[in-house]
Amino acid sequence: MAADLKTVLVFTPRVRCTEDLMDSLGHQAWAECTPTDAGFEVRGHGLELRFDLARTSRQALDRLASGYYNLVIVDCRHLPGCGRGAVRHEETVFAFLDAVRREVDRERRYPFRRIAALVGDADEARADRLIFAMGERHVGACLRDASLSARHGARSEAARDEFADAFWTLCRRVLVERHRGKKAINAAGGGLSGLYYELGVLKCLDDALDIDLREFDLYYGISAGAMAVGGLAAGYSVDELLLKLGKVDEAWPHRLQLSWRHLNLSEIPRRLSLVQRELLRYAVRMVRREDELSVPSLLGAWAVMLGPIFDSTEFGDGLRRLFEASAHGNDFRTLPARLFVGATDQDRREHVLFGAEGFDDVPISRAVQASCAAHPFFPSVEINGRYYTDGIVTRTSNLRNAVDRGADLVFVLDPFVPLITDESGFNARHGNMWIVEQDYKTMSYTRYEQARNELLRRNSRVSIYTFVPSNSMRRLMSGQNPFVSRNFHTIVCEAYKSAHRRLQSLEYKIHGELGSHGIAMDLAPVAAKVKTLQEARRANAGILLDTPRSRAHTAA
Repeated sequence: MAADLKTVLVFTPRVRCTEDLMDSLGHQAWAECTPTDAGFEVRGHGLELRFDLARTSRQALDRLASGYYNLVIVDCRHLPGCGRGAVRHEETVFAFLDAVRREVDRERRYPFRRIAALVGDADEARADRLIFAMGERHVGACLRDASLSARHGARSEAARDEFADAFWTLCRRVLVERHRGKKAINAAGGGLSGLYYELGVLKCLDDALDIDLREFDLYYGISAGAMAVGGLAAGYSVDELLLKLGKVDEAWPHRLQLSWRHLNLSEIPRRLSLVQRELLRYAVRMVRREDELSVPSLLGAWAVMLGPIFDSTEFGDGLRRLFEASAHGNDFRTLPARLFVGATDQDRREHVLFGAEGFDDVPISRAVQASCAAHPFFPSVEINGRYYTDGIVTRTSNLRNAVDRGADLVFVLDPFVPLITDESGFNARHGNMWIVEQDYKTMSYTRYEQARNELLRRNSRVSIYTFVPSNSMRRLMSGQNPFVSRNFHTIVCEAYKSAHRRLQSLEYKIHGELGSHGIAMDLAPVAAKVKTLQEARRANAGILLDTPRSRAHTAA
């Protein structure tokens, strides 16, 4: 099989249509047509296509689910001598298209931009109606076989040649002349456990793809995700990030682990002063009969005592040293690729992208610290006179910005997802902090799904692949404080295996999307590591690493 061979699935319930298409192409002087067991192959004008034929909707769907097709052709033409079956023919084709659209997983669904319809009929009103119906279904292209029009009378060879040329031009436009966009990685938040999950997924992608993840064009990070993609953009490999941000290299001095010394004790005097001031105001309102003595009012006065639990100064210093020691430094403007860190302006309630125009003079470490300032754990971060907090408050993922900047291949890593259960009363048996966290995750992921689905609907050329923890992983990650690092090895290893399963399920489709960017995917190295993980006595992220230094840590 030639390296540049493209595969096309042709679906039509009528044998006459496929025979006519093969005959029309085979009669062209520029084309070389060869029958195959599944259909036929055609070479011409620098393009080589293999056409696989499917005559039932079930057969076509099975082929799409088991192999990759660069293009799908649905042939709705009504040829002379086909009898009265035109209506049944188009109903069968629409049933197939509707079945493709019903795929629940939007990222497994075959993209309609790569489906082309062939129409043609002596009844031109029917052909017009079919073209309109294909547009309603967002089919990528619709080609009319004018040789079937009643205006031509007897079907002429010249008209058939024009149709064959137009069909081949359509194939070239879709398969060869398609503009290649940019590659982006978007990583959401989720605390330390979310960061560990993202590092496991990134390691799986790094092992599966023949491109270094540091060679992507755009990186977007929010909260914990900003640490992961920020490190990639700054020049750290995934292995190095696992060594420094994880618990493989215990010698790295800037551990991402909170302890008693990080408690925000210096804030207590100011908070006590605020309580005194609020109680005085409350007393004045009581005297003026503007308030009444009640438990809610008293609690409201004391609520100002509840400030940020931890001081993030040491965390910010560690981030600064991390980025200053990187290959490309702690400056957005010196990076070879574009990095964007999402944070929330705490007072304006607006999402801000550090690294974008007008916000790129901020040190990367300071932007990441602001993006990770999750209330009530960390205080907001002051930057140029404004106060910033956790980016996930206003945005789950900056997909829209990535697409607007030219990305058409986007990997999204989102560990901030709720635990799903059919067990009635499961959440009610947990404390309020658990319920608040699950509600927050639900709102965040629902917001992301709605934004992604609308973006895919409006931008059919864009391929988005989302990696989220399995429900069993969500139970593991929800069962611990998101700022506790004790399950580092388990989360990283499980995330690696989960990402492998996701890539396996998408393999038939993602190969072609990656190929359009000159990227190859090989899951064999990943499968070998997954097997080693399964055979290991306990989870150890060091098994996944490839550097000599990491192997030494694993052996130790």
